[in-house]
Amino acid sequence: MNNSARILPFISVVIPVKNAGRFIPQCLNSLNNLNYPKDRYEVIIADSSSTDNTRELSASLGAKVVAADGESVCAGRNSGFKAARGEIIAFSDADCVMDRDWLFNAVKYFKDEKIGCVGGPSLIPDDETAFGKACGFIFSHRIFTAGSTYGLNLKEVREVRHNPGCNAIYRRQALEKAMPVDERFIEGEDVVMNKRIVDSGYKFLYTPDTRLWHYRSSTPRRFWRQNFRYAIGRLLIGRAYRELLKPMHILVGLSIPIILGTGIVLAFINSTALGWLLSLSIGLLVFLFLWGLIRTGSFAVAISAPWAVLILMSAWSLGFMKELFFPVHKTMGKK
Repeated sequence: MNNSARILPFISVVIPVKNAGRFIPQCLNSLNNLNYPKDRYEVIIADSSSTDNTRELSASLGAKVVAADGESVCAGRNSGFKAARGEIIAFSDADCVMDRDWLFNAVKYFKDEKIGCVGGPSLIPDDETAFGKACGFIFSHRIFTAGSTYGLNLKEVREVRHNPGCNAIYRRQALEKAMPVDERFIEGEDVVMNKRIVDSGYKFLYTPDTRLWHYRSSTPRRFWRQNFRYAIGRLLIGRAYRELLKPMHILVGLSIPIILGTGIVLAFINSTALGWLLSLSIGLLVFLFLWGLIRTGSFAVAISAPWAVLILMSAWSLGFMKELFFPVHKTMGKK
């Protein structure tokens, strides 16, 4: 081992999984080919009772497989962290493919002792489905991300307050301030974890050279279920940390009753205004299609973009209202 390799920090890459056999070979092959000394990192697969061949595939590709203590992504991260030996802990997902320099580029930012987490672009793979690319297209615009950097491909280093869990690399000492995270947060627990780290005095960086490729929801059904759960998780988070429930989360969460209520009122008092409202809604969807066609050059992606927005809004609103009126957990305390 040369001198430069000796001074590189040991890194644990933790990936929570459940029935990820479709994606795990590509993910682990990319990790096995990182431009980072093989004896300076480990890959930990935290498995939540997979019923497919995820565990066998992971072990055959050199990963350390541990059993997660629960079924959620949060449980996987907690269990993976317990097993991790690294002074740097990198979290990602099974449906990601890492750039060869993912870890090598990230570690230089930790020379500043105030940096607690580094993350970067989550790009769209070339072989993603048209619908998945449409999801990536809409999340590449801030109006759909509610302040998150997820889906953005920024060109400069900047300080942020959150790096999405699919591409988040932490200083161990910083992560110890936040782990374990309450596993009742069924989605979005990384938002809570990151808030605790920032509140403890560490800084987060978005770094454009710490990149990977992330497969989005490849089908409308998967996208609907994902955003339904995200809405429930965000409201759970909002009950414990009011500042993490943004106005956009609430506005979209109440969009179905707002739209239906407005339509009913206008139908009774001003049918012309109702017609204009419907025309405006259709016009916005047509604009989104044309915008997608111009930006992506793909008719299949462009025609999927309006449907992706409708699914996003309806699933989020229904999930939000479900948790608002029929809560999973009536109280969520801070730790």
